[in-house]
Amino acid sequence: MKSKKIKMTKMKNRLKHKIALFTVYFVLFIALTAMIDYYAYDMINPWIFIVLSFAGAAWATMVHLKSREKGKVDELAKDIEEIV
Repeated sequence: MKSKKIKMTKMKNRLKHKIALFTVYFVLFIALTAMIDYYAYDMINPWIFIVLSFAGAAWATMVHLKSREKGKVDELAKDIEEIV
């Protein structure tokens, strides 16, 4: 029974870390695309930037998790995990 409880806790922590990593990357991509949109003088539909930011954040999260290297993004994600 205890091992099952420990596994569930680890799974929740991994999921929480993945969501935190995605959030960090999404905010980064949104900030970047917001600057691009600002300098494009609103000629491009903002929804395109939101969709591209979402796709870029998902891709960056998957690449980060596959590389299994710790970096500054993991520290930011850990701070987000503590807040949530």
